[in-house]
Amino acid sequence: MAIQVMLGPQGNRPNLAAAFEALGNDGPVVSITAGWRDSEGEVDGVAGDIGRPVRDLGIYQRAEAIFAHEPELQALHRERQDKLLELQQLYRVRLTAAMSAARKLLRSEGDPDLLKLEQRAAITQVRGLDRHHVRRIAAIHREFNERRAHLTVPTARQQREEVEQMLRDAGVVLIAGGHVAVLLNRIRLFRLESLLAEKTVIGWSAGAMVLGERIVLFHDNAPQGRRDAEVLDAGLGIVNGLVPLPHARERLDWTRPVRMLLFARRFAPSKCVTLDAGSQVRIEDGRVTATARCSLMLRSGRKKRWSVR
Repeated sequence: MAIQVMLGPQGNRPNLAAAFEALGNDGPVVSITAGWRDSEGEVDGVAGDIGRPVRDLGIYQRAEAIFAHEPELQALHRERQDKLLELQQLYRVRLTAAMSAARKLLRSEGDPDLLKLEQRAAITQVRGLDRHHVRRIAAIHREFNERRAHLTVPTARQQREEVEQMLRDAGVVLIAGGHVAVLLNRIRLFRLESLLAEKTVIGWSAGAMVLGERIVLFHDNAPQGRRDAEVLDAGLGIVNGLVPLPHARERLDWTRPVRMLLFARRFAPSKCVTLDAGSQVRIEDGRVTATARCSLMLRSGRKKRWSVR
C-alpha cells in the first residue's frame, strides 16, 4: 500500500524523522532534492535525521548533463520554458482583473438576492480562468512530449533508465522542498510521475506541493507587494482533494477575511490546508488518516484546526 505524507518546512520544528519512523518501512531510501538546484544531493543531514542511508536521484544535475550532450533536447526544453513563462504572464493579466472584481463584489453591500448571484458568478469566472490556464499549460507539455519523441537522445535514455531503476528499488522516496517549478520540471523531464504514484512518499514544503493536483503560488506579504494567488501548473496528481500551502503562517494575511474566503471558495471543493513547521498530513489509499499542526481554510475566510487521528 502506497502512503503519502505531506510535511511543512523542516526548519524550526523538524518532523521528518518522526514521520519516517511511523512508516515502519525497511526498504532503501532515495531522495529527490532537485528543488535545491546547486545544493542537490547534500543529504547527509537528512540521512542523519532518519538514521538511514539516503541515495539521491540527482535529477537536477543529470538534466544538466543531458542538456550538455543533447543540444536538440535542450533547445526544445528552453522553448517550452519560454512559452510557459509567457503564458503565466498573460494569465496574470487576466487574473488580476478577475480577482479585483471578485473582491470588490464580496465587499459590496446591496440586495442580497442580486448580490449573491453576482458574487458567485465572479468566483466562477476566476475558477474558469484557472481551469483554462491549466489546459493551456497541458497543451504546451503535450507538444513538448510529442516533439521529444522524435528526437534521438541516448544520454537522456540512459540517465532515465538509471533513475527509474533506483526508484523501483526504493522503499521510501523523500521529496525535499526548494524551488517548486524546478522540482516539478525535473520530475516531469524524467517522466517519474507514474512510478512515484506507486511509492510511499514523504514530501515537505515544495515537495508536498508537487504531490497535489495543482500547484498554487501565494504570498500576501511578499517584498514586492501583495499578489493574488496563482496556479503555476498541474501537480503530479498523486494526492487528490488537497491544496498544500507551505509557510502559510508567514505568507497568508488572515486579517483580510475577504482574501481568505475568496481563496477557499476559488479552489473548493479541494481543501486548502496549511503546512507550517511541525505540520503533517498522512494519506493512505487516497484517504487522510492522520494530521498534525495544520489548519483548513474555511469558506468564511477563517481557519480551523484540522485534526484527524
